[in-house]
Amino acid sequence: MKRLFLFLFLLSSLQAQSVLESLDEALTLSSPDGEWRADVSGLLDLEAYLPEEQALGLVETDDELLFNPRLTMFLDLQMTQHWRAHVQMRTDRGFDPGFALDGQTRLDEYFVEWKPLESDALNFRAGKFATAFGAWTPRRLSWDNPFVTAPAAYTDMLPITDRMAAPLAGFAKRRNAPENRSTWVPILWGPSYASGVSIFGRTKHLDYALEVKNAAVSSRPGAWDTAQNGWDSTTYTGRLGWRPAPEWNFGTSFSHGPYMLEESQPTLPAGRSYRDYDQTTIGVDAGYSHGHWQLWGELMTSRFEVPNVGGVRVVSGFIEAKRRLGAATWLAARWNQSWFGDIPGTSREWDRDGWRLDLALGHRLSRNMQAKLQYSLAERTGRDQEGDHMLAAQVTVRF
Repeated sequence: MKRLFLFLFLLSSLQAQSVLESLDEALTLSSPDGEWRADVSGLLDLEAYLPEEQALGLVETDDELLFNPRLTMFLDLQMTQHWRAHVQMRTDRGFDPGFALDGQTRLDEYFVEWKPLESDALNFRAGKFATAFGAWTPRRLSWDNPFVTAPAAYTDMLPITDRMAAPLAGFAKRRNAPENRSTWVPILWGPSYASGVSIFGRTKHLDYALEVKNAAVSSRPGAWDTAQNGWDSTTYTGRLGWRPAPEWNFGTSFSHGPYMLEESQPTLPAGRSYRDYDQTTIGVDAGYSHGHWQLWGELMTSRFEVPNVGGVRVVSGFIEAKRRLGAATWLAARWNQSWFGDIPGTSREWDRDGWRLDLALGHRLSRNMQAKLQYSLAERTGRDQEGDHMLAAQVTVRF
């Protein structure tokens, strides 16, 4: 009987694989001369989160179990070797799990690229696209991320508000309060799909990117689209990378621009504008890949100019390792750490230092399907208002 069940499972897997391959071929069109090509692809993610109250990072739920399905569709248009257009549309329960329980559909990315040269040394991009800061963003999609969640620097909320100003005493008390996802921000809000223009390129050993966008890297998803929010602020972000050998990749990044929203203006000190309060972030990253091992690390420091308070600084980073166990299975571990500076004029930290350990087991069921299981454990110094444990599972189908 067990052999029969195994045979039926293998047969159904082969049939599903055949359907997905046929679908992939049907969603690709090109001209006979190869001058243009249109490709539609997608990811279907089925996620489940079992957090302690309050959930870690950018998971918004009061329930013991959050089911989070997500459909991501991509449209890529290639017109000669010099022009490219890309659109990413998502239907889910919020850009971050649980933020829109009734569901929503969005255009997370849309941009046009121009490559004037035959090589990749010079490219221009305009539209709404992921930040150039750091090295995690290229691995942000579920098929490429060894984990279910992003590193803590991209998800953990800081007691920095972009929607209102508070007196010094109120700011100092926030470190004893649970994370407020409706008003607080992280160092980087995930891949930060803000709108703007970019120049980037790649040579044998170097890569670079410089972008000008309408919102800071910490800005919330609702501030990214100029069609809805205009160009309130100007943020400059860039990264310079060096690849001395195929196994190694090093980079340094920076970002500078106002982080507060226009709605905060009535709460600010007299004579000050919400554009006067900047976020300045500097980071370094490194990657190594050889054999069955892949290693990544990032370390960044961010300084926020806070109304009525002054400049406050946070240092955050992570080390991530992935080990392949054969051709289809992997283990991954990530250590996240954050340290907070003092409130100006005091010897008191403006938030509590913390760490988080993420452990993941993944298996590629076929060329188009994979599954991941992740456990996270976190802790902060002193009073800790967030949950310390979270279990997450994810099944991804690629087509």
